[in-house]
Parts: sequence; C-alpha cells; structure tokens
Amino acid sequence: MRRRQTPRTLAATAATTAVLAAVVLTLTGCGGSEPEASGSANLAPADAPDGWTAREQGAIQVSAPEDWAEFEPEAAEDAESTGATSYGLKAPVAADGSGTGVFTIIATEPANDAAKATSVARGVGESTLGATDVVEEELEWPGAEAAAYLSYEAELPMPSGDDVVFRYEFLILDLADGSQAIVNVVGPAAGYDEAGVHDVLASTTAS
Repeated sequence: MRRRQTPRTLAATAATTAVLAAVVLTLTGCGGSEPEASGSANLAPADAPDGWTAREQGAIQVSAPEDWAEFEPEAAEDAESTGATSYGLKAPVAADGSGTGVFTIIATEPANDAAKATSVARGVGESTLGATDVVEEELEWPGAEAAAYLSYEAELPMPSGDDVVFRYEFLILDLADGSQAIVNVVGPAAGYDEAGVHDVLASTTAS
C-alpha cells in the first residue's frame, strides 16, 4: 500500500531519488581499483541488532527497527529501460520534519558496474547537493560479484526554514545474475549512529 509523503516529512527524499535515478540511468564507461577484503573500516557486514525486522527489497534484504514503515519511492522517469524497481523504508518523522530511511533500486539491466555507479553517485551528490566529507571505495560483500561504498554529508533546507545536515551512505552491489542493487541510507547527521541508520546498511544481504 502506498503511503503518502509530505514535503516536510521527507525533505531528503527528492534529493535521494535524483541521485539514485542518475546512478541507474546515466552510467557510461568502466573502471575501478582492486577490491579490499570483505567490508572495510567504513562499512562491514553485520548482524542486525536484536528486535529488528528483516525486509525483502527485491534481490537483497535489509533489517530495520520495527517502527520503520514501507513506502513506495517515486520511480525514476526512465527507469523502465534498466528494469529498475524501487523500494523504501522510513523511520517515524522527527520533530523538525526531517526524514530518515533506506532507499533501494534493483536494476536488472544496469548500465555499468558498481565502481562506476559509485563514481556517478558521488558526482551527482557533489553537483546537486554540495556533498562534503566524501568517502568512496571498492570492497567485497558476501553474495556479490563486486561492491562499492560511498558516503557524504549535505546540508538541506527544511520547509520550516532551518537547515539540516544529512548523512548519505550507499552500498552498490553487482549480483551474480547480472542485476545491480543500489542501497542508500540517509538521515540527519546529528544522532545518525544512535538511530541505527548505518547499521541498517551494514545488515544488507544479497540473495
């Protein structure tokens, strides 16, 4: 069932959708460095905390607190050309109206590999959101043929007039069947770790 979102509750959603759509639809070329061991100092596979609920999102699964609700993100305009399906989970809305959630795109016909997808996501974040504190790397992930990680922060205006710094993290997985999973978690940088947002991404498993 589709859940209605308001501009106040999901100030980061439109920006996130734009980044994910650009990753899926504008990839060209190839490249990347040698992957590291499974996970890295920035992101490593981890079991979800007790009491969390596992949620299927196409070819991958993430775990999140029980009060995170499913919603249907707005599909990219031309996502049909890549066979892309979007999934979303969001936390209860904060008092200031800022949103926290996980957004996933599964592309059955990705235009390029995980390394290039991450590079594109970084470029979009820098050009459209003014991304800062950027970390980008390749790594290995259980169940994936290749994987890459990206994180950055960006300040976004709220409808109330306040500016809130959001943290974005991406895990992009090239899967054995040729599909690609783009998993993006986002939330206010203040209290990000305490809210378990990073742990949601670390819980990602590939089918």
